[in-house]
Amino acid sequence: MITHLAQSADVTVTVNPLVSILFSALGLVSLVCWIMEIVAAFKKEEKPLMGILSIVLCSLGGFIIGWINSKKWGIQKVMMIWTIAVVVLVIVQVIYGASLAAALGGSGLDAPTP
Repeated sequence: MITHLAQSADVTVTVNPLVSILFSALGLVSLVCWIMEIVAAFKKEEKPLMGILSIVLCSLGGFIIGWINSKKWGIQKVMMIWTIAVVVLVIVQVIYGASLAAALGGSGLDAPTP
């Protein structure tokens, strides 16, 4: 059940499967919110420009466009859920990255000497 993530000369780091499930769940929530924002953009606007921009500019562009138009399109709850999912995902990634670096003990993280 434990997946090997990184292996150094004498250190093997493993990942708890719950971390992978958490990353996947938060990513899925973000994807669903993005799709809901795109649907709202196409439904609520007379011209499809905002929906097209939400797709072309990927999720970051859709996130910004969604917040700008959230009241107009009535998607404040969707945008709040999306924001919470992104913030939690970033926090978990930072904590996970720090714990991974600590587990590796700095091996492989040192800057090369000239």
